[in-house]
Amino acid sequence: MKVRIDLDKCYRSGECYYNHPELFEMSDDGDPALKVTDLTDAGMRLHAEQAAEVCPAGAISIEE
Repeated sequence: MKVRIDLDKCYRSGECYYNHPELFEMSDDGDPALKVTDLTDAGMRLHAEQAAEVCPAGAISIEE
């Protein structure tokens, strides 16, 4: 499972790294960035799914 952020869609509201700092962080240029891209842990997958659900721009996607 992989997580992706579409920066063209992103509002940069910070919901992802505020709610899930174990997966996301703010990059030096203010964009959200992934700390982890390949999710093998079930708990991390759940957090990624939650982040995708609450993203106001729908910019976070999960690929199997």
